[in-house]
Amino acid sequence: MNIKVILGGLLFLFLSGCVTTGEMEQIRSDIAKLYVENSQLRQEVKELKIRMDKMESDLNTATALKEGQLTLLAQTQDYIKELQILKGRFEENSFNNDKKFKELNDKILELQKKIAQPSQPLPSKEAILSKELEQKKDSSEGMKNAKELYDEAHLAIKEKKYNVARAKLEEIIKNHPNFELLPNSYFWVAETYYNEKNFEEAILSYEEFLKRYPKHEKAPGALLKEGMAFLELKDKKTAKVVFERVIEKYPKSPEAEIAQKKIAEILKSQNTTTKPKKTKSNR
Repeated sequence: MNIKVILGGLLFLFLSGCVTTGEMEQIRSDIAKLYVENSQLRQEVKELKIRMDKMESDLNTATALKEGQLTLLAQTQDYIKELQILKGRFEENSFNNDKKFKELNDKILELQKKIAQPSQPLPSKEAILSKELEQKKDSSEGMKNAKELYDEAHLAIKEKKYNVARAKLEEIIKNHPNFELLPNSYFWVAETYYNEKNFEEAILSYEEFLKRYPKHEKAPGALLKEGMAFLELKDKKTAKVVFERVIEKYPKSPEAEIAQKKIAEILKSQNTTTKPKKTKSNR
């Protein structure tokens, strides 16, 4: 009940003579206490409401954090799954690449052994003449300038005198280790073998060049020609591995585009070979 209403009722009773002065004072004292208690109660209610609001805010924050943690946990689990998938693919690719490179190295070692014990063919007339000319010039020429030898080698290549060119290039390699065009000399040695259709020696020479100068501007071309040499030897499997190396090591080079086409040709030929023939049915 409202305190003002109580006071109004008491005042009416006092005026009508039903309440004494002492009782009125006691009632006033009691009403004053009620005011104080009511004020304290309101303050407590206010503080309680503030606390409840804070608790509600904390609860909302905790709920949001929990939901965020659950979302983060779910995302983390997804990332872990993706990482496992990527790891599996990486390991599979690494295994396949290692296998391919091992096959290639085995093939190169096989060629090296084969060439180490070749049958002794009769020297060509061109080789005999070249050797005689070299012997005659040894006493008079002495040690030629590397640039002169290089130019002479290129002229011999244009004239298709590959033995002569190779001899001059090998002399550069042996006697002029500081020559600025030494890497080119290794490359052109391989080219002379390739032009002679001595593909086994060409492969070994290209490989020698690539081991020494893997970042040289002629490296993509050397690796591509190595694959072409294997293709000439009818070794499509190894040729495909070499062409894949061209694409992997020099992906933006023109040689990579050629290698891609060669791989497509190899796969097409393999599919044509393995495609079953259609049998005519008797009707």
